[in-house]
Amino acid sequence: MDYMAEIIEGIKYALPAAVTGYTTYYFLNRFYRYEEKKQLLLAKADLKKHALPVRLQAYERLALFLERISPAKLVQNIKPANEDKHQYELSLVFQIENEFEHNLSQQIYVSDQCWKMIVTSKNATMLFIKQISEDTSVKTAYDLQRSLIERSAKEEVPTNIGLAYIRNEVNELL
Repeated sequence: MDYMAEIIEGIKYALPAAVTGYTTYYFLNRFYRYEEKKQLLLAKADLKKHALPVRLQAYERLALFLERISPAKLVQNIKPANEDKHQYELSLVFQIENEFEHNLSQQIYVSDQCWKMIVTSKNATMLFIKQISEDTSVKTAYDLQRSLIERSAKEEVPTNIGLAYIRNEVNELL
């Protein structure tokens, strides 16, 4: 029995020490994990603070791209070289593709949905030009130029839809 009494006496001292040790370990571990998460959130916030101007600049460049390829602005900047409407159509499409290539790198700063909207706006604008060019009433490059301006004033052009999407996304970002 003397042996059993010593074991019980040892448990009386060891059990509270083990509970105290485990409790200390548990709370210190939680505290360190909390501090780690806090530091990670602060680092992310700092990164976002520095990345925000770059992202906004990308949205600005893409908005400028859409403005430049809007049919009404495009025909103001690119005058027909001659009366061949197909050659003029090709020069407009070439200009759109050229502008697009200059802005390809901006896709890494915007959301996937926004980039898809930019690409869709570009393709829809080229299709808009092609459809007007195929109209039988459009006979010359000057007719095409005039028709693009008139239809752009009457209809919702694809670039305006893309610009609205960019505005919404920037508003959510801010």
